[in-house]
Amino acid sequence: MSNIAWTYLMYAVVFLLLVLLVPPLVKRVYYSKLMKDLDEDNLILYEKHLDSFIAKVTFSAFERESMRLSLYEAKKDMKKGDELIQFMTHMRLNRKQRAQLGERGFYFYLAQGKIKKAEHMIDLVKEFGTPAQVEPLVMQHSILLKKEAKYIDQVKERYEKLKDQNGNIPENNLVSAGTFEYLIGLQYSYKNDKANMKEWLEKAEIHLKGTPFESEISDLLKGR
Repeated sequence: MSNIAWTYLMYAVVFLLLVLLVPPLVKRVYYSKLMKDLDEDNLILYEKHLDSFIAKVTFSAFERESMRLSLYEAKKDMKKGDELIQFMTHMRLNRKQRAQLGERGFYFYLAQGKIKKAEHMIDLVKEFGTPAQVEPLVMQHSILLKKEAKYIDQVKERYEKLKDQNGNIPENNLVSAGTFEYLIGLQYSYKNDKANMKEWLEKAEIHLKGTPFESEISDLLKGR
C-alpha cells in the first residue's frame, strides 16, 4: 500500500474514532458538570450550562427537558414543572422516551399528592412501557395516594429478595429495604394494625434516617 493510501487510511481511522468516542465522552463529562451544579445547589449555573451550545449539541431535546424538570424540582417551582411535563407529552418521542416521561411524571405528581395526574402518567407507562415499569407505579399509587392496603404480601416478597444468602440486607440495599419497610408499615397503619405497623416502621426509621421519609415515619410512630 502506498504512503498516500496509508495516510488516507489513518485519516479515516482518526475520523471514526472521533465520531465514535468523543461524543459519548463529552456527554459524560458535561453531564457530570450539570450534576455537580445541582448537588451544590448552584441552580443559576446549572441552567446556564443546560442552555449552552454544548448541551444542545450533546443531549437530545428529551434529555435536556428532563434535566430542566430537575431544575424546577430543585427550585420547588411545581407550576413550571407541571407545564413542562405537559409540553413534553406533545414532543416527538419514541416509545422508550414516552415510558420514561410517564415514570418521571408519576414521581413528580406523587410528591404533590396529585392523584389524577399521577394516574395519567401511569397510563403513559402502560401504553408505551413494560409490565416491569408499570407494576411499582401502580403499587405506590395504591399505597401512597389511594391509601389502600392491598400490597402487603407483594412488598414483603420484594423485601425478601433484597437479602443475601445469610438472610441479611447488604449495605447497598439498606435504603431500598427501608423504603419497602415504610410501605409495609404504612399499609398496616391503614388496617389499624398497630403492632405490625410499629414493627416495620421502627426498621424503616433506622434505614431511612436522614431521608425525606424520616419525619413522616417518626410522626406515624408517635401517632400524629
